[in-house]
Amino acid sequence: MEILLQNKNIFPSDVQELLQAFFSVGFFDESLLIGSWVMPLYKEAFGISYVLRTMDIDFAVQLAFSDGTEKVDLEKVITDLGYIPVVMRSGIRRFTRENFTIEFVAHRKGGRDDQFVSIRKWNITASLLPFVDLLLSFPFTADFGNFKVRAPLPEAFFIHKLVTAQRRRDDSKKDKDLDQCAVIARQIDPNRLNTVMRSLKISKKTQKALRVSCKAIDFPPHQLGLE
Repeated sequence: MEILLQNKNIFPSDVQELLQAFFSVGFFDESLLIGSWVMPLYKEAFGISYVLRTMDIDFAVQLAFSDGTEKVDLEKVITDLGYIPVVMRSGIRRFTRENFTIEFVAHRKGGRDDQFVSIRKWNITASLLPFVDLLLSFPFTADFGNFKVRAPLPEAFFIHKLVTAQRRRDDSKKDKDLDQCAVIARQIDPNRLNTVMRSLKISKKTQKALRVSCKAIDFPPHQLGLE
């Protein structure tokens, strides 16, 4: 799905500059903008209104381990924009500039306990988290005219947040996840939601997390196919 945006100025100039730079090197051909910065896209493309309260800019990266893959120095792209790399205690590299922080995540398969992975194709590191493949599997493209940004469909983001909210140790982040879910729920597309849910093989633990989150935002779990 590709949507031509009528309003081309939904992001602050610093964020738009970053997204345009990523587009120019092909990053959005396979990876996505995720996290709270998808909400301005959702407002413009799907009518989902949410008051943004974060400076963290998150991206989901499609893992590519082939040595034959063409490499792009995304770190240089970022630092050329004035961001400073910061190596965390875990080994993950983030990038900061003024109040903005850039971080990358990738899908962690079950049974793995690695905290991060180095992605040589882009010269970056990404935190390994569960359910990121759900976001990557259901993208849409927002067309700004002179550049494009890929992000997860609201229904995939909704399910992802319902699950991950119950894994949060930080109550404020959990509350923010559920706030976003509650807003998206008002404009959810039942057919797309059903398609996302049918793609999943979820454990009893995940089903429980979905039910708990649904109860917290007063969303009927039967709409997810849960009894």
